Amino acid sequence: MRNVPSRRRLKQRLTAPRSRGQALVELALILPVLMVLFASALDLGRVFYSQITIDNAAKEGALEAGRNPTQFDNTKPCDPKTNRVICLVINEAKGSFYTISPADVSLTCSVMPCPADPVVGNTVTVSVVGHFSLITPILAIFTGGQDLTLHASATAQVGVAPYPAPASAVPSDPPSASPSTDPSASPSASPSSAPSASPTCDPPSVTGNTKVSPSSGVSGNTSPPATLFTFTAPTVKDQLGCTFLYSWSFGDGANASTATETHYYRNKGGGRFKDYTVTLVIATIGVPTTWTDTLNVTVNP
Repeated sequence: MRNVPSRRRLKQRLTAPRSRGQALVELALILPVLMVLFASALDLGRVFYSQITIDNAAKEGALEAGRNPTQFDNTKPCDPKTNRVICLVINEAKGSFYTISPADVSLTCSVMPCPADPVVGNTVTVSVVGHFSLITPILAIFTGGQDLTLHASATAQVGVAPYPAPASAVPSDPPSASPSTDPSASPSASPSSAPSASPTCDPPSVTGNTKVSPSSGVSGNTSPPATLFTFTAPTVKDQLGCTFLYSWSFGDGANASTATETHYYRNKGGGRFKDYTVTLVIATIGVPTTWTDTLNVTVNP
Protein backbone atom coordinates (compact mmCIF):
# COMPACT_ATOMS: atom_id res chain seq x y z
CA MET A 1 0.00 0.00 0.00
CA ARG A 2 1.45 3.43 -1.11
CA ASN A 3 2.09 6.08 1.38
CA VAL A 4 -0.40 8.87 0.79
CA PRO A 5 1.25 12.23 1.37
CA SER A 6 -0.17 14.11 4.18
CA ARG A 7 -2.01 17.39 3.71
CA ARG A 8 0.96 19.28 5.13
CA ARG A 9 3.44 17.82 2.63
CA LEU A 10 1.10 18.50 -0.27
CA LYS A 11 0.81 22.14 0.74
CA GLN A 12 4.59 22.47 0.94
CA ARG A 13 4.97 21.10 -2.60
CA LEU A 14 2.40 23.54 -3.97
CA THR A 15 4.00 26.56 -2.31
CA ALA A 16 7.62 25.59 -3.07
CA PRO A 17 9.80 28.24 -4.88
CA ARG A 18 9.78 28.22 -8.67
CA SER A 19 12.58 26.40 -10.41
CA ARG A 20 15.49 28.11 -12.14
CA GLY A 21 14.28 26.87 -15.52
CA GLN A 22 11.01 28.72 -15.18
CA ALA A 23 12.85 32.00 -14.46
CA LEU A 24 14.97 31.54 -17.59
CA VAL A 25 11.87 31.02 -19.70
CA GLU A 26 10.31 34.20 -18.35
CA LEU A 27 13.54 36.14 -19.01
CA ALA A 28 13.62 34.83 -22.58
CA LEU A 29 10.07 36.07 -23.11
CA ILE A 30 10.60 39.57 -21.67
CA LEU A 31 14.13 40.21 -23.02
CA PRO A 32 13.05 40.98 -26.64
CA VAL A 33 10.54 43.52 -25.36
CA LEU A 34 13.23 45.21 -23.27
CA MET A 35 15.62 45.27 -26.21
CA VAL A 36 13.00 46.87 -28.48
CA LEU A 37 12.26 49.54 -25.86
CA PHE A 38 15.97 50.23 -25.46
CA ALA A 39 16.42 50.54 -29.25
CA SER A 40 13.44 52.93 -29.42
CA ALA A 41 14.99 55.14 -26.75
CA LEU A 42 18.25 55.03 -28.70
CA ASP A 43 16.39 56.09 -31.85
CA LEU A 44 14.88 59.08 -30.07
CA GLY A 45 18.33 60.18 -28.92
CA ARG A 46 19.75 59.85 -32.43
CA VAL A 47 16.90 61.89 -33.93
CA PHE A 48 17.38 64.63 -31.32
CA TYR A 49 21.13 64.75 -31.86
CA SER A 50 20.74 64.84 -35.67
CA GLN A 51 18.26 67.73 -35.43
CA ILE A 52 20.72 69.71 -33.29
CA THR A 53 23.46 68.97 -35.84
CA ILE A 54 21.56 70.36 -38.84
CA ASP A 55 20.37 73.36 -36.76
CA ASN A 56 23.98 74.26 -35.97
CA ALA A 57 25.02 73.63 -39.58
CA ALA A 58 22.32 76.01 -40.87
CA LYS A 59 23.45 78.71 -38.40
CA GLU A 60 27.10 78.37 -39.43
CA GLY A 61 26.12 78.58 -43.11
CA ALA A 62 23.97 81.69 -42.52
CA LEU A 63 26.78 83.48 -40.68
CA GLU A 64 29.20 82.81 -43.52
CA ALA A 65 26.58 83.74 -46.15
CA GLY A 66 26.09 87.08 -44.37
CA ARG A 67 29.74 87.84 -45.13
CA ASN A 68 29.95 86.17 -48.56
CA PRO A 69 26.43 85.66 -50.01
CA THR A 70 27.69 84.85 -53.50
CA GLN A 71 30.10 82.07 -52.45
CA PHE A 72 27.52 79.28 -52.66
CA ASP A 73 27.00 76.45 -55.14
CA ASN A 74 25.22 73.30 -53.93
CA THR A 75 26.14 71.44 -57.11
CA LYS A 76 29.86 71.50 -56.25
CA PRO A 77 31.90 70.21 -53.29
CA CYS A 78 33.48 72.37 -50.61
CA ASP A 79 36.00 74.93 -51.85
CA PRO A 80 37.44 77.35 -49.25
CA LYS A 81 37.98 80.02 -51.92
CA THR A 82 34.79 79.93 -54.02
CA ASN A 83 32.25 77.83 -52.08
CA ARG A 84 32.74 78.81 -48.44
CA VAL A 85 29.08 78.47 -47.36
CA ILE A 86 29.02 74.76 -48.29
CA CYS A 87 32.32 74.24 -46.45
CA LEU A 88 30.98 75.73 -43.20
CA VAL A 89 27.79 73.65 -43.33
CA ILE A 90 29.54 70.34 -44.09
CA ASN A 91 32.33 70.84 -41.55
CA GLU A 92 29.82 71.53 -38.76
CA ALA A 93 28.29 68.05 -39.25
CA LYS A 94 31.58 66.14 -39.28
CA GLY A 95 31.87 63.56 -36.50
CA SER A 96 28.09 63.33 -35.99
CA PHE A 97 25.55 60.58 -36.81
CA TYR A 98 24.55 62.41 -39.96
CA THR A 99 26.59 63.53 -42.98
CA ILE A 100 25.32 66.55 -44.93
CA SER A 101 25.80 66.62 -48.70
CA PRO A 102 25.90 69.86 -50.77
CA ALA A 103 22.59 68.96 -52.44
CA ASP A 104 20.89 69.10 -49.01
CA VAL A 105 21.75 72.81 -48.61
CA SER A 106 19.90 75.76 -50.17
CA LEU A 107 20.41 79.55 -49.96
CA THR A 108 17.94 82.37 -50.61
CA CYS A 109 18.37 86.14 -50.33
CA SER A 110 15.71 88.74 -49.63
CA VAL A 111 16.67 90.18 -53.02
CA MET A 112 17.04 87.47 -55.65
CA PRO A 113 19.47 86.80 -57.19
CA CYS A 114 21.83 87.53 -54.30
CA PRO A 115 23.49 90.90 -55.07
CA ALA A 116 27.25 91.20 -55.19
CA ASP A 117 26.93 94.66 -53.57
CA PRO A 118 24.15 94.35 -50.95
CA VAL A 119 22.63 97.27 -49.08
CA VAL A 120 21.55 97.68 -45.48
CA GLY A 121 18.49 95.53 -44.77
CA ASN A 122 19.32 92.64 -47.11
CA THR A 123 19.10 89.21 -45.47
CA VAL A 124 20.18 85.71 -46.45
CA THR A 125 18.63 82.39 -45.36
CA VAL A 126 20.41 79.01 -45.38
CA SER A 127 18.26 75.86 -45.19
CA VAL A 128 19.47 72.30 -44.55
CA VAL A 129 17.48 69.09 -45.14
CA GLY A 130 18.43 65.90 -43.26
CA HIS A 131 17.49 62.32 -44.19
CA PHE A 132 17.33 59.98 -41.17
CA SER A 133 16.57 56.23 -40.90
CA LEU A 134 15.14 54.67 -37.73
CA ILE A 135 16.46 51.42 -36.26
CA THR A 136 13.23 50.07 -34.81
CA PRO A 137 9.74 50.01 -36.34
CA ILE A 138 8.03 51.21 -33.14
CA LEU A 139 8.65 54.90 -33.73
CA ALA A 140 7.62 54.46 -37.37
CA ILE A 141 4.03 54.11 -36.13
CA PHE A 142 4.18 57.72 -34.95
CA THR A 143 6.41 59.17 -37.71
CA GLY A 144 4.72 57.53 -40.69
CA GLY A 145 7.70 55.40 -41.77
CA GLN A 146 11.25 54.34 -41.09
CA ASP A 147 12.73 57.31 -42.97
CA LEU A 148 12.45 60.81 -41.48
CA THR A 149 13.14 64.17 -43.13
CA LEU A 150 14.57 66.79 -40.79
CA HIS A 151 14.57 70.50 -41.63
CA ALA A 152 16.51 73.48 -40.27
CA SER A 153 17.02 77.05 -41.47
CA ALA A 154 18.76 80.20 -40.21
CA THR A 155 18.65 83.83 -41.36
CA ALA A 156 21.37 86.48 -41.06
CA GLN A 157 21.83 90.10 -42.08
CA VAL A 158 24.15 90.62 -45.05
CA GLY A 159 27.20 92.67 -44.09
CA VAL A 160 27.47 96.05 -45.84
CA ALA A 161 30.58 98.23 -45.99
CA PRO A 162 29.90 101.81 -44.81
CA TYR A 163 30.01 104.68 -47.27
CA PRO A 164 33.27 106.69 -47.05
CA ALA A 165 32.88 110.01 -45.29
CA PRO A 166 33.14 113.04 -47.59
CA ALA A 167 36.53 114.72 -47.44
CA SER A 168 36.40 118.09 -45.69
CA ALA A 169 38.68 120.95 -46.71
CA VAL A 170 41.28 121.81 -44.09
CA PRO A 171 41.71 125.62 -43.92
CA SER A 172 45.27 126.82 -44.15
CA ASP A 173 46.69 128.86 -41.28
CA PRO A 174 46.54 132.62 -41.98
CA PRO A 175 49.93 134.34 -42.30
CA SER A 176 51.08 135.82 -39.03
CA ALA A 177 51.79 139.57 -39.01
CA SER A 178 55.37 140.51 -38.25
CA PRO A 179 55.74 142.79 -35.19
CA SER A 180 56.05 146.48 -35.99
CA THR A 181 59.04 148.46 -34.69
CA ASP A 182 57.00 151.65 -34.49
CA PRO A 183 55.12 151.61 -31.17
CA SER A 184 52.67 154.24 -32.41
CA ALA A 185 51.60 152.15 -35.36
CA SER A 186 48.38 150.26 -34.89
CA PRO A 187 48.56 146.52 -35.56
CA SER A 188 47.34 145.53 -38.95
CA ALA A 189 44.53 142.96 -39.14
CA SER A 190 45.57 139.61 -40.50
CA PRO A 191 43.71 138.52 -43.62
CA SER A 192 40.97 136.04 -42.91
CA SER A 193 40.65 133.04 -45.16
CA ALA A 194 37.21 132.89 -46.82
CA PRO A 195 35.52 129.49 -46.56
CA SER A 196 35.25 127.70 -49.84
CA ALA A 197 31.68 127.53 -51.11
CA SER A 198 30.12 124.10 -51.35
CA PRO A 199 29.31 123.03 -54.90
CA THR A 200 25.90 123.91 -56.28
CA CYS A 201 24.41 120.91 -58.02
CA ASP A 202 21.64 121.26 -60.56
CA PRO A 203 18.64 119.20 -59.34
CA PRO A 204 17.70 116.19 -61.44
CA SER A 205 14.27 116.11 -63.04
CA VAL A 206 12.92 113.42 -60.71
CA THR A 207 9.15 113.65 -60.39
CA GLY A 208 7.43 111.25 -62.76
CA ASN A 209 10.65 110.30 -64.55
CA THR A 210 11.44 107.12 -62.58
CA LYS A 211 10.88 104.13 -64.89
CA VAL A 212 9.70 100.58 -64.13
CA SER A 213 9.58 97.65 -66.53
CA PRO A 214 7.20 95.92 -66.95
CA SER A 215 4.50 98.38 -65.87
CA SER A 216 2.30 95.48 -64.66
CA GLY A 217 3.18 92.15 -63.09
CA VAL A 218 4.32 89.26 -65.31
CA SER A 219 5.07 86.00 -63.51
CA GLY A 220 8.65 84.90 -63.87
CA ASN A 221 10.08 81.37 -64.01
CA THR A 222 11.05 81.22 -60.35
CA SER A 223 10.21 78.92 -57.48
CA PRO A 224 8.27 79.99 -55.53
CA PRO A 225 6.51 82.06 -58.24
CA ALA A 226 7.81 85.62 -58.33
CA THR A 227 7.71 88.68 -60.59
CA LEU A 228 10.88 90.46 -61.74
CA PHE A 229 10.82 94.25 -62.18
CA THR A 230 13.54 96.59 -63.43
CA PHE A 231 13.66 100.10 -61.92
CA THR A 232 15.61 102.93 -63.56
CA ALA A 233 16.33 106.27 -61.88
CA PRO A 234 16.09 109.55 -63.85
CA THR A 235 19.19 110.53 -65.81
CA VAL A 236 21.34 113.00 -63.87
CA LYS A 237 23.66 115.38 -65.74
CA ASP A 238 27.35 115.03 -64.87
CA GLN A 239 28.48 118.06 -62.87
CA LEU A 240 31.93 118.90 -61.57
CA GLY A 241 32.15 118.32 -57.80
CA CYS A 242 28.71 116.62 -57.57
CA THR A 243 28.39 112.95 -56.67
CA PHE A 244 24.85 111.59 -56.63
CA LEU A 245 23.74 108.71 -54.38
CA TYR A 246 20.64 106.57 -54.95
CA SER A 247 18.44 104.87 -52.35
CA TRP A 248 15.55 102.60 -53.36
CA SER A 249 12.83 101.29 -51.02
CA PHE A 250 10.71 98.63 -52.76
CA GLY A 251 7.82 98.56 -50.26
CA ASP A 252 8.40 94.96 -49.09
CA GLY A 253 11.31 95.62 -46.74
CA ALA A 254 14.05 95.40 -49.41
CA ASN A 255 16.37 98.25 -50.41
CA ALA A 256 19.00 98.98 -53.10
CA SER A 257 21.55 101.69 -53.89
CA THR A 258 22.37 101.94 -57.62
CA ALA A 259 20.76 103.91 -60.46
CA THR A 260 19.29 100.78 -62.09
CA GLU A 261 18.01 97.89 -59.97
CA THR A 262 16.14 94.61 -60.49
CA HIS A 263 13.84 93.29 -57.78
CA TYR A 264 11.72 90.16 -57.32
CA TYR A 265 8.26 90.33 -55.72
CA ARG A 266 6.78 87.02 -54.60
CA ASN A 267 3.35 86.26 -56.06
CA LYS A 268 0.64 85.87 -53.39
CA GLY A 269 -1.53 83.43 -55.34
CA GLY A 270 -5.25 82.94 -54.83
CA GLY A 271 -6.17 85.35 -57.63
CA ARG A 272 -5.20 88.40 -55.59
CA PHE A 273 -3.22 91.33 -57.00
CA LYS A 274 -0.72 93.06 -54.69
CA ASP A 275 0.26 96.72 -54.88
CA TYR A 276 3.62 98.07 -53.68
CA THR A 277 4.82 101.68 -53.34
CA VAL A 278 8.41 102.16 -54.51
CA THR A 279 10.33 105.21 -53.25
CA LEU A 280 13.52 106.63 -54.82
CA VAL A 281 15.66 109.19 -52.98
CA ILE A 282 18.60 110.92 -54.75
CA ALA A 283 21.14 112.75 -52.60
CA THR A 284 24.45 114.52 -53.19
CA ILE A 285 27.54 114.33 -50.97
CA GLY A 286 28.11 117.67 -49.24
CA VAL A 287 24.72 119.12 -50.28
CA PRO A 288 21.86 118.80 -47.77
CA THR A 289 19.14 118.76 -50.45
CA THR A 290 17.56 115.46 -51.52
CA TRP A 291 15.09 114.68 -54.31
CA THR A 292 12.35 112.05 -53.93
CA ASP A 293 10.05 110.25 -56.36
CA THR A 294 7.47 107.50 -55.77
CA LEU A 295 5.66 105.07 -58.04
CA ASN A 296 3.31 102.11 -57.66
CA VAL A 297 3.72 98.59 -59.05
CA THR A 298 1.10 95.85 -59.22
CA VAL A 299 2.13 92.19 -58.92
CA ASN A 300 -0.03 89.59 -60.64
CA PRO A 301 -1.43 86.79 -58.46
